[in-house]
Order: sequence, then structure tokens, then C-alpha cells
Amino acid sequence: MTFRAYLKRHYATACKMQRGIGNDPVIVDMLRTGGQDAHLVKKWMESYRLFQGINAQERRKIVRTFLTFAKSHTRIRRVTEDDIRALYTELFRALYRTKRQLWMSATSKLLWCLYPNDVVMYDSFVHRALLVLQRIDSTLTVLPRIGDPPRVRVESDIDSLAEHYMNYQGMVHTLMRVHAGLLKDLRERTGERYPYDLRIVDKVLWMIGSPNPSIDGIE
Repeated sequence: MTFRAYLKRHYATACKMQRGIGNDPVIVDMLRTGGQDAHLVKKWMESYRLFQGINAQERRKIVRTFLTFAKSHTRIRRVTEDDIRALYTELFRALYRTKRQLWMSATSKLLWCLYPNDVVMYDSFVHRALLVLQRIDSTLTVLPRIGDPPRVRVESDIDSLAEHYMNYQGMVHTLMRVHAGLLKDLRERTGERYPYDLRIVDKVLWMIGSPNPSIDGIE
């Protein structure tokens, strides 16, 4: 089965799953209006399991770090690839200085809250799916290989990890552009109201990469 066929078959399920994540639109709206709701950010990060191995005091510091970042820059209207790279690197570095830890997934997810139409959430299931698809999908074979993410031992390693993330998100963006016509047709035919096509592509990739053998049967 091709990615296009899988997307067509599971579009409605992916949209339903995304609509079921109730706190996503709440945090996006809060940040869009310049809000600084630390409790909401903490709750949202916990729901995505971004605080594993981090104590309560450190969690508060991390939330403050993100909210400071969100407040400190002017929202970009037309986001370019260079913008995403710069924002990702800046936020990762700020989080790393607060707590020396691998913030690859958390950085992308928090950045998505600010730019939900442009930023791809990093996920290990999606990464697994892309590793396979890049070998068989002609739209992806020409792109840089993503491989395994590099380790972050010191702060200077963040640049190479940001490069890895950019290759990853570039592949997801490519799939969205290639299948834009299908996504538009599916949205119109189903009357779907979930607003972010990028997250739908991301969710379908997540389903492909999931080790759960029953994932295809989700309704």
C-alpha cells in the first residue's frame, strides 16, 4: 500500500484522533493571544509525556523558560525553513540550559503550539515510518537521509541535532505538499473541521510507525 492510499483510507480516523486531543486548541489559542498560563502549559506538557524523569521544581522552571521564549519574540506571519531552524535551535538551547537533557521532541511540540500550521512534532513512531518510506517513496528518496538522531553531549551538539530535525520535518512537509490535492478533496468530501493538514499527515505517519498491531482498526 502506498502512503497516498493509506492516507486516503485513514484520513477520517486520523482527524478524529486529533480532534480528541482537547488541550491542543486551548494552548494554541492562549499563546496566540499572548497568554502566559503556566498551569495550562504544564498540563499540556504532561499530557504529551515531556516531563519524564523531571521533578516538580524543574518542571516549573521549564514551563517558565518556554513562556519567556514565547513572549520574547514577535510572531512570524510567513514562516520559512530558516525561521523554523532558528526558532528550534533557540528554544532547544534555552531548555537545555534550564535542564541538561535531550529536548528534541519537546522543542518541536512546544514550537508547534506557536506555529501549528508550520512546525512538525517530532515523534519516534513517525521517525520509524519515515525511515522506511524514504527507501520506497520517490518523493522522499531525493531528500537527505534522516538516519538516527545524533546525541547531545554538550551544548554545541544542538546544531547537528537541529539539522536532523530539519531533515525530518522537511520530509513531512514534502508529503503534505505532494498530497495537498488529496487532503483538500478529503476535507471537502467529509466536511472535516480539524484545521491543520500538517498534523493529519503527521498522525497518519504515526499510525504507520506504531508497533500496535490493531492500529489500523481504530475507528
